[in-house]
Amino acid sequence: MTVSVHVTASPDGMPSDGTASMLIILARLEGKVDVVTAQHGAQLGEHARRLDDVELRLRAQESRPPTPPETDARLRAVESRPVVTPRAMWAGVGTLGALIIGAVGVLDKLIN
Repeated sequence: MTVSVHVTASPDGMPSDGTASMLIILARLEGKVDVVTAQHGAQLGEHARRLDDVELRLRAQESRPPTPPETDARLRAVESRPVVTPRAMWAGVGTLGALIIGAVGVLDKLIN
């Protein structure tokens, strides 16, 4: 599709009907579009570089041998150790306190 524009010029060579300002605006717009396109291309290049880097690191990690069995066994032993919860801790503290109070009462009866 071809669009033809008929521009009438004044004696000094500039279009008289405001087309010059329109052409200047279009030229500026084209420049801005070119800048945005170049920036977008640079961003795509950077993304491609980063993806390639991640891919290389992933392939290197996958090519490494798995962890040795002794490490797995040691980790399983550490992970299977029961965890002391706050509830169990307070139950132990309460029981210890009750035993101390009971022992003080018994000692008081024995001494007096």
